[in-house]
Amino acid sequence: MQRATAWVLTALAAALLVGHAGAAPAESPYSPKVAEVLAIRMAQVDAVNRLTDRVLSARLAGGKTVGAVLGHGSRGEIDLRVFLRTARRVGPPRVYSDAVAECDVHVPVDVLTQKVVALCGKDAGDPDVLALGDGAIDGYLGQSGSGRPVPGLPEEVIGRVMAAPPEVLPEMFPAGWERVTGTGRVLAVRAARVAAYEAMAVRLRAILLAPSESVGDLVGNASASQAAFEAYVRSLAVTGEPRLMPDRIAEVEVSAPLRGLIEVLKDIRRLRLPETSVTEEQLDRLSVRIKSDAITVAGRGMPPQEATRPAAAPLVAGGQALPDWATTVLLATGTARLSRDETDPNRARLLAARSAKVRALADLDNQVNQVILQDGVTVRSRAATDAVFRSDLEVFLDSARTVRYRATDEGRVWEVVLRLPLLRLYACSRRSKE
Repeated sequence: MQRATAWVLTALAAALLVGHAGAAPAESPYSPKVAEVLAIRMAQVDAVNRLTDRVLSARLAGGKTVGAVLGHGSRGEIDLRVFLRTARRVGPPRVYSDAVAECDVHVPVDVLTQKVVALCGKDAGDPDVLALGDGAIDGYLGQSGSGRPVPGLPEEVIGRVMAAPPEVLPEMFPAGWERVTGTGRVLAVRAARVAAYEAMAVRLRAILLAPSESVGDLVGNASASQAAFEAYVRSLAVTGEPRLMPDRIAEVEVSAPLRGLIEVLKDIRRLRLPETSVTEEQLDRLSVRIKSDAITVAGRGMPPQEATRPAAAPLVAGGQALPDWATTVLLATGTARLSRDETDPNRARLLAARSAKVRALADLDNQVNQVILQDGVTVRSRAATDAVFRSDLEVFLDSARTVRYRATDEGRVWEVVLRLPLLRLYACSRRSKE
């Protein structure tokens, strides 16, 4: 445990230094490509964590939230968080001139609902009344996130992030752990190690030694054999360093070398004679049956709720208050009638939906261009003279989210509603002006 604790404290010290630095060291700055990938990954982490918070706060049939039923840091919550790591990135990421990236992730509502029902059991109530699908589009629950490159990452971490497939969330500490105290990180690693030992005990007890006898049967209920088995499990070494994943889950792996396991089981067999029918020859054949030199399992743990600081309010550059327009959320609606000339009904709906979205985007573009910025000029005027702002504006318009997507007028008309908060536009306008 001392090794794991020392590692977490060292990482905490490094994170504090990074937090004061505020940028990558001048002697080893990120290349543009690395900076872009790191920003996109941070946006993905933010999107997944926001999606997780959204699911945990969803109300079940009895009025309780998913998070309240599962319990903070419980195996149920950890299982849900690990499941939500599978949320897939959808559409191309958006990268701005200030190194901020945005991306969108989504997860199938029906699969998510099945997962929540399985984890919450009878507390989930009727799956048909779960509010998880609120805001879903085409059967997927989506979430946007934003982020910028994590400063000061070691080369090995950068290499791991660059090599990871887009659908995999790699470890990139301190991402996801910025608000967790040092004590919270230590406790998360400790909980993960305890969970790893518990999982190892379950895994080992399930191993079959004979057609009708497992390791659990061999250990039996005798106090001496149980004590020998538990002492062996607790003596197993942690494999590698603990992993602090971006969804605030610590992961620890424990490995049981097969040769040592066989020797311990032989000792337990001698303690259980003559009650057990397992032979030493059957124990020796264990390595052939398992076809591995070791058995490795992972344990996961989370920091206590009180060890996570609440999110701070976003800081405004220069200490200035936000203008009213920066807190505005624009909505734009587009409609299109299904073509009577298209004989394929599915294709007719697809073409109408596309036309409706194009019209909504045109309306949204017109609304954005008429926004008056803090220096008194419109967005359209600024874009005409500022190439950086014009480029950021194109990226910004791509961030509009579809909040309604449906057929109306008895299926003859398709309607699309887009939503676009203007806060990011405010940041882009300040950067281009500076």
